[in-house]
Amino acid sequence: MRMAAFEAFACDRCKCLAVRPLSRCRRCEASTVLSTNLSGRGTLTSFTTIRVPPTVFLGQEPYDIAVIDLDEGLRVTARLTVPEEREAMIGDPVIFHEMRPYGPVFRLV
Repeated sequence: MRMAAFEAFACDRCKCLAVRPLSRCRRCEASTVLSTNLSGRGTLTSFTTIRVPPTVFLGQEPYDIAVIDLDEGLRVTARLTVPEEREAMIGDPVIFHEMRPYGPVFRLV
């Protein structure tokens, strides 16, 4: 299975990474922040299972929300897909799967 690239935004001056496009870098305030593709590989840092979701996500429960540290140093919050035969554990490797309207989805490797 081919891995999807995870799009992030990097300051052209100090290389600070961000998940969302910015008009200025948060670290050095440079005005050139460019789109870049990251590997999409990371480590599961924290997660929780949502059993009572907000109205907009009714019918999708239960689902997992995770904090993921990407190999390039960026920390993201994302949906986590866990195969039925597995159990997620802190420290598990994850990989970017797809971008949805509500945000990124990662899966256990």
